[in-house]
Amino acid sequence: MNVNDSEKMNSLLLEKGLSKAEIPEGADIVIVNSCAVRDKAQQKIFSYIGRLDKRTKVVVAGCVAQAEKKTLLKRNSKIDFVIGTHQYYDINKIVDDMFISNQKGSETSFSKEWHEVIPPVFSRSSSISGYIPIMEGCNNFCTYCIVPFTRGREKYRPFENIVKEAKFLEEKGYREIILIGQNVNSWKDPIEKKDFAQLLDYLGKNINVKWIRFITSYPGYYESELINVMKENRRIARHIHFPAQSGSTELLKKMGRVYSREKYLEIINKFKKEIPEMKFSSDFIVGFPGESRDDFEQTLSLMEQVRFDSIFSFIFSKRKFTKAAEYSDETDYSEKRKRLEELQLLQRRIQMEDHEKMVGKEIDVLVTGENKKREGEVLGRSESYKVVNFKSDDDPGSIVRIRVTGFGPYSLSGEKL
Repeated sequence: MNVNDSEKMNSLLLEKGLSKAEIPEGADIVIVNSCAVRDKAQQKIFSYIGRLDKRTKVVVAGCVAQAEKKTLLKRNSKIDFVIGTHQYYDINKIVDDMFISNQKGSETSFSKEWHEVIPPVFSRSSSISGYIPIMEGCNNFCTYCIVPFTRGREKYRPFENIVKEAKFLEEKGYREIILIGQNVNSWKDPIEKKDFAQLLDYLGKNINVKWIRFITSYPGYYESELINVMKENRRIARHIHFPAQSGSTELLKKMGRVYSREKYLEIINKFKKEIPEMKFSSDFIVGFPGESRDDFEQTLSLMEQVRFDSIFSFIFSKRKFTKAAEYSDETDYSEKRKRLEELQLLQRRIQMEDHEKMVGKEIDVLVTGENKKREGEVLGRSESYKVVNFKSDDDPGSIVRIRVTGFGPYSLSGEKL
C-alpha cells in the first residue's frame, strides 16, 4: 500500500512539472513515506531524516504521519510538513504551500471518499507487476494492530475504476496485476454491491495477463465461492498470502482474530482439496503478551501441517492506541528471541525440504531483471512467488519455461528449456 501511495504522489508531482532526484543530496524536497506496523520501522524514519541536508524540505507521509500527527513537527524541526494516509492526492498543494508560502503544517484527516489516481507507467515502481488498490482501511481492530488508526475504517474502490486500471495495465504490457488492500476479500462494490469473488472472476475472464494476485486476505472472511472462482480461472495465481499470526486458538482470541486454529486449517484444506497445487505464505507474531510455550508449539505444529512456501515473522511490537499495548507481558525478551530463531529455523528446514522435491520439475518463471551477483543470469519469480535464478538473455517481463536444477532455502536455480 505504501509503495502504491508513493507511485501516486510521484505521478502527481511529475505531472506538476517537478523532476525526480536520483539521490536525496541536492533534492529540493524529500518525501519520507512511512510505515508504523512495527516500532523498528517507525524509528528508522527519524534516523533517516536526521541524515538529510538542512536545506532540504522534508515531508513525512504515510502511517507514522497519521499516527503521530502534529507531534512530529514538535519532535523534529527538520520536518516541514506531515501528510496522512488519506491526503496524498493533495501533495501538489502542500508543495506549493511549502515553497511559495513557506508554510509548515499537517494534513491528517480521514476521508470516506475514494480519490482516483491511476499512476502512469513512468511513475510506477515496475513495468512488469502493477499494483491496483481495491480497498483501504480495516474494521477488525485486532488487538496488536495499528492499521485501523493509521488507515481508518474500510472504504472500497468502485468496480468500474478497478477494471479501468486493470485494462490500462494490460494495454501497457504488464504481465501480472496485484490487487492490494488491508483486507481485499472484504471488498464490495459501493455502487453495485458486487463482492470480491465476483470481482476476481471478472478480472480472471477479461484481463489478459499471466497472473492475477491479491494481498492481503484475512482468514475470517473466506467463502467457498472464492475457492471456486480461483479454481475456474487459471490466470489467478496459485498462491495466497494468508496471515495466521499464531497457531493457538486461545492466543488468536486474545489477538482479536475471528477465526480459530481449526477454522484456519479447514480453509487451507478446502483449498488443497479443490486446487492441489495451491501454495501459501503467512505472517507470524512471536512473543505476543501471554504466549505460553504451549501456544508457541501450536504455532510450530501449524507450520509443519500447512508447510508454507514462505513466511514473515516478527517479535511482538507494542503499538500505541492498540489494546495489546496495555496487556501484561511477563515473557523475557531473550526468550522471545529464542522462539523467533526456532520458528525461523523450522521454516528454513521446511523450505529446504520442499525445494529439494522441486528439482527436475518444469515451471514458468516471470523474468524480473538481471542477477547482478552472477553475470549472464537473470532473476525471476515463479507462480508461487519463489525467486528463481537461471542463465538467460531474456528481457524483464518475459515468461520463460525452466527446469529446476538446484535450490537453497530462499530461492531456486534452473536451466532454460
